[in-house]
Amino acid sequence: MSRRTLVLLAVVALAAMALAACGGGASTGGSSNAAPLNVTVTATEFKFDPATINATAGQTINLTVKNIGTVQHTWVLAAANVKLTIDPGKTATATFTAPAAGTYQYECDLPGHKEAGMIGQLIVK
Repeated sequence: MSRRTLVLLAVVALAAMALAACGGGASTGGSSNAAPLNVTVTATEFKFDPATINATAGQTINLTVKNIGTVQHTWVLAAANVKLTIDPGKTATATFTAPAAGTYQYECDLPGHKEAGMIGQLIVK
């Protein structure tokens, strides 16, 4: 092989390695390029505000729940294994990853609260 051919092969090999190192390959799911979502939910007797949260699958959600009511409340999203208990006048936080695309219910699981309307939904696209 001539020296010119060897140099050309070396340049092609280096270019291939550089392209491979840049990544940019297909997504395998489970993570999102979306910026983290910061959400504040207010809990009162007997509702959540907002009652709908929109997110992207795999997106990090930084949740803050403020209980401005007069009784204890919870915020439960079983699909993401999140449960917060918030005393009156207090705030609780959680960080979790949005599940796969779909609509998921969150609720206050204290007796009678869900039935009184203390539910919401996480819509994941």
